Amino acid sequence: MRASNRLRAASLGLAALAFASCSSIKPAAESPDKVCRTKFDAGKKSFEKGRDPEAQEKLRDISVNCAAYDYAEEAQYMLGESHYRTEQWMEAQTEFQILVDHWERSKYLDEARWKIVHAAYLQAPSWDRDPALIESALLKADEFLADYSTGERADSARDDREDLVGRLADRRYETAKLYLKMDEPQAATIYYQLLLKEYPKSNRVPVARMEMAKAYAMLDQFERATETLDTLKMEKAKLDEEKAALLDERIAIVEKFVEKSRRKFEERRQREAKEARQDKL
Repeated sequence: MRASNRLRAASLGLAALAFASCSSIKPAAESPDKVCRTKFDAGKKSFEKGRDPEAQEKLRDISVNCAAYDYAEEAQYMLGESHYRTEQWMEAQTEFQILVDHWERSKYLDEARWKIVHAAYLQAPSWDRDPALIESALLKADEFLADYSTGERADSARDDREDLVGRLADRRYETAKLYLKMDEPQAATIYYQLLLKEYPKSNRVPVARMEMAKAYAMLDQFERATETLDTLKMEKAKLDEEKAALLDERIAIVEKFVEKSRRKFEERRQREAKEARQDKL
């Protein structure tokens, strides 16, 4: 082969190799920052348009895979808020807690902490269910009020707290009442005492004192019954005139029960003493 032909063949070979190399080059991959920013923009758009299931999926992806970027804080807030506004209380509480734990200086911190409290409150069951969630919600309210003692949110937290305390007090009261119906006055007094000790400001206290006095009378412990009613009479002084008058009527009914029980007890003792004397004859 002539030199000119060899040169031409070599040139064609190099051109073919260069073409093959160029055809195999892939487009440059996007930077992680750009990928995450695109995801954030899409998630925020879904959130603002109220497409919550879609927004939650996108925002959760950001919280997991793009947590290092500045906008991850806003994504986490929107994720919690999306669950909150769709009344998914457990999920909302969890996502807002993540925000509080990881962004201690977040501009959303105050709102997130309040919504954790209220979401926990809204998950708390009635008094006749497992009290663990009630106690947990109560603890969160106390923690919030320790840091936020004034303002509209503090007032709302106090309202939630008062209701939760009422549920726990109801649990003590209803348990005591059940024992009283089962003719177990000793057990009833134990639960009434727990109610008075643990929840002294409960609106169940006046009725609890009256029923505890009845329980003591059933146990022939008349002095304790009278002392219980005397304590209630002293507490009555704090009530307005109308409520005090109504309480007076109810106390009078219990006093009649105690006095009737005392008479029966004395009659029984006299009868037993008489029978004992006759047995000796």
